[in-house]
Amino acid sequence: MSKVAIVIRKEYLERIRSKGFIISTILIPILMASFIVVPILITLLSRDSETVVAIHDATGKYKATIESAFKDQQSLSMIWVDWQNESERDATLKGIESGKLAGYVLLKENEGQLEAIYAAKNVADFGVNLKIETALQKAISRFALKNKGLTDEEIAALEKPIRLKTQKISGDSQRDKAGFAEFALAYVLAMLIYGTLLTYGFAVMSSVMDEKSSKVMEVLLSSVKPFDLMVGKVVGIGLVAFTQYLIWVIVGVGLSALSLQYNPKFQLDLSPSLLFWFVAYFILGYLIYAAPYAAIGSAFENAQDAQSLTTPLTFLVVIPVIAMNYVISKSDSIASVILSLVPFFAPILMMSRLAVGDVPFWQIALSILLMLGTFYAMMFVSAKIYRVGALMYGKKPSLAEILRWLKYA
Repeated sequence: MSKVAIVIRKEYLERIRSKGFIISTILIPILMASFIVVPILITLLSRDSETVVAIHDATGKYKATIESAFKDQQSLSMIWVDWQNESERDATLKGIESGKLAGYVLLKENEGQLEAIYAAKNVADFGVNLKIETALQKAISRFALKNKGLTDEEIAALEKPIRLKTQKISGDSQRDKAGFAEFALAYVLAMLIYGTLLTYGFAVMSSVMDEKSSKVMEVLLSSVKPFDLMVGKVVGIGLVAFTQYLIWVIVGVGLSALSLQYNPKFQLDLSPSLLFWFVAYFILGYLIYAAPYAAIGSAFENAQDAQSLTTPLTFLVVIPVIAMNYVISKSDSIASVILSLVPFFAPILMMSRLAVGDVPFWQIALSILLMLGTFYAMMFVSAKIYRVGALMYGKKPSLAEILRWLKYA
């Protein structure tokens, strides 16, 4: 077994067995499941529960239209209260206090303007508030239309909503596609790569710093070349990330299939080709960032000292996240194409474009070639810094000094 393979095996097995890896690998699927399972459970548990509100129409005009409007609202019903005397009002308040009523709605005219007041123990239930507002708006509109002479059938035709059906055009084919699902898929894939670049990039840097500060680095370099040690660390920790991704992808595919049974409109198009490009851009993105993180780790003995160089590197990961919303909504614009071809931005932005639309193959090929070239340049530069920095102790090097290492390394 080669020395690089030995380092890879050590780094991989050491992390794959750690509590941090096990916890994070389990935690993410739990969070993924919560976004799907919790809404399903809420929907199932709330089917039989009904919110009841009391209504007092002080104007005496809208009773008929309010009754018909509230029938259209799911899980929301109403009862009329007259409040001819104080005892009737007290009975309504007792009903609210006991939980039989969610609250009461008072309709009155104030200086010629209709005013609606909703009083309840919990006025932060925005779902109930919206249902009441919708029902009252329908009731008032129906009252006005009836006074204009329109029939119930004509009013129903006017109120019928227009549902915008989205279809995705791909070449000569055209198929139904939910816009929100496209956005969610692009966002999730891009943010997974974003999180990995930062998490495992810092893991590479921390591993190098730990070995350097504990003097283990000197022992290792007595039997392993600096370049082989750096490559072993980068690849070994990268395989840990790949293993974690593989588990997450399997769980994600299963959860997306589960969600389709309850919400067919939310269809995540996790095609084999998209998963392939996801893995490809994840690997290339990780390699581009991991090499400089390893070099930074070799130059410093703690993360605080290294912050002056890790901040610009982190900023390169943050920029595409800031631009992601624009790229998703305008995936074919010139700006989106240019940004997605930048090697440091491509893992996030090209994946965003691939998730929401068809990207010409030449753009994908060009971005991969540029990333491969950038990876080679990063490895070449990082190896020179690593070779010198690994055995430098005591003094915190400046950026100018690190650049000088490139000349005589």
